[in-house]
Amino acid sequence: MKVALCGNCKDFLQSNHNAKLRRLEDSREYERSASIILEAADSGCRLCETTVRKFRSLQSDLLSPSQTNDQPVRFQLLIRPYWNTNCQSPEEQDRPFLRISISQQQIEFRLWRVPEILATAGAAYDYHGTGSETSFAKAKEWFHECILEHDNCNGVNIPKNWIPSRLIDVGSRPPFPDTVKLRQTKDWQTSVQYAALSHCWGAVQPIKLLQKNVHTLMSGISTVDLPKTFRDAIYATRKFGLQYLWIDSLCIIQDSNEDWDFESSLMTHVYGGCLLNFAAASSRDCMGGLFQNRPSSYLGPCFVSVESQNDTFISYYQLWDQDIWPVEFESATLNKRAWVMQERMLSPRTLAFSKTQVFWECRCKRASEEFPSDFPIESFEMNQMYFKQPLLQNKLKVHALNRNADSRLGDDPIRRLSLAWHNLVMLYSTKDMTFEEDKLVAISGLAELFAAQMGTSYFAGLWKSTLLKDLLWEVDAEKSVTKRPLKYRAPSWSWASVECPVKYLPGWIKSNQVTVIDVKIQTVSQSQFGRVSGGYLQFQGRLFSDFYVGFQEGFRYFLKKRGQRGNKRVAYCMPDEPATFTDPQLEILCLPIGSYVDTTRALGEVYGCKGLMLITQRNQPRGYYKRLGTFEAFRDEFFKDPNNQVAIDRYVEGKEDMIVVL
Repeated sequence: MKVALCGNCKDFLQSNHNAKLRRLEDSREYERSASIILEAADSGCRLCETTVRKFRSLQSDLLSPSQTNDQPVRFQLLIRPYWNTNCQSPEEQDRPFLRISISQQQIEFRLWRVPEILATAGAAYDYHGTGSETSFAKAKEWFHECILEHDNCNGVNIPKNWIPSRLIDVGSRPPFPDTVKLRQTKDWQTSVQYAALSHCWGAVQPIKLLQKNVHTLMSGISTVDLPKTFRDAIYATRKFGLQYLWIDSLCIIQDSNEDWDFESSLMTHVYGGCLLNFAAASSRDCMGGLFQNRPSSYLGPCFVSVESQNDTFISYYQLWDQDIWPVEFESATLNKRAWVMQERMLSPRTLAFSKTQVFWECRCKRASEEFPSDFPIESFEMNQMYFKQPLLQNKLKVHALNRNADSRLGDDPIRRLSLAWHNLVMLYSTKDMTFEEDKLVAISGLAELFAAQMGTSYFAGLWKSTLLKDLLWEVDAEKSVTKRPLKYRAPSWSWASVECPVKYLPGWIKSNQVTVIDVKIQTVSQSQFGRVSGGYLQFQGRLFSDFYVGFQEGFRYFLKKRGQRGNKRVAYCMPDEPATFTDPQLEILCLPIGSYVDTTRALGEVYGCKGLMLITQRNQPRGYYKRLGTFEAFRDEFFKDPNNQVAIDRYVEGKEDMIVVL
């Protein structure tokens, strides 16, 4: 099969192809005018078509017929080394990229070498709507491969015969009824296979299960009366031969706090136990649907063929836009939602319907209609977390996380699990949430999963075994305005107490300067992972006073000691609420947590002192404080000077130096 290319594209690729090694090589920049690109695209050149489409998606007037058509478009082939130590052949060692630039805009495509059969099948693929028979045929291939061949995807740790409390019965076989029924499962003796739905509620509220309509839904509801996303999910469930579907708004009684608290604590089981999770990736609300008509500008995958100079062989490449996964899937409307993060990570298999194509994600494979066999591993390997916990790694889709583990963590399983949790928290804190009181509940399923591996107690988003390190989260003020919710949600020392992205710096505590005496959390329900109504941390340590904010540089704040002359900086600090932090009369106290090994510094391990900034808690006995933020001392020795220590009276159980943080 030869792919349609214009003469210019064909010559450019052929002239930079090493016939002896059968591989592409670096090239000099090659220019063509915009008018020639547009003409070739109109004539069917796949490379020119793809170039025009990509530039217009970035800026609508780029490469448009109305612009100056003699503007130069520059093409260049770049070969970049690939450092995967598992490489077996020269073709895998180097990665060819095609860089194309016009004006101030630049795009790059990875040229992924593929066999002829894949190029032929991809070029002939029928790209109708994402709910087409072609799309479902491909999805079923992924599904059956996973069921039959992926041990990691089938080894879920859900209790035997466990079933969600309620399921939607969509019918067992065709012809399917026009109604679906809510089923109560408490008297069922055996488990059943079911699908689940991940969707955005949005501004248009979906039909909900309420105390007053339970019997109505059990009697049956016409599918015509359901929103499009629910109808599409029912259709998809039937296409996969399943009889039952779990939808949050229809399977949890929404006006019963008791039922909601109980059911929301079971998300590990609900999503972990489903056979398949359908994700309405591009829909803003329940009316958007799973299935989409692909945009008219969508061309499908682009394959190019490169002939040798003597026509003895042809090499095939797929133009891989590396933005596909992060832009069309990771950044899809649905995946911006906080609740959906755990739904996606807990589900053994997710079939996601985006605007342009269907994506598949299980614990062993990531694919799409453009990359049906598997997304190239290099898409994800730089984002993997290399902690040696096979069970957890199988359960979590860790490629969604965006930090690397530090090799100096060695084989310490707790440190690696701690790093994994911190990455989850950082990712989770960037997600959108409609109801601020759901902050801890919407990650409770993942917390329960970690608890089984950590083997330790959980305190409002923090872990007993790594508590001191967990306390040192910072608000990410560069990403959004930081604030605390109006309604109590968590103790001030928990990252769940702020309404903004948070971050953890890589590293660990080398030597502790405080001792944790007691931790107490009051939970709203019986689950330790759900909502909380109160809590405190009790330390034995040394508190330092008379600090204030000296000045600010961008998003960096600096502490100074009262009475200290000059501009000497005592510590860098990050307030939890910068807007309320700059009052020079604010009395800031510092509680050193420990010497900290910071692995991000250029010179390697740097030992500084990190700790919490506190303020006196009003309407509480003396010795009770609230977290104000974190600090990092430039000189660890400063907080070892006994002359700087606050004289603290005896106030908690007759012991000195007791500090309670609410």
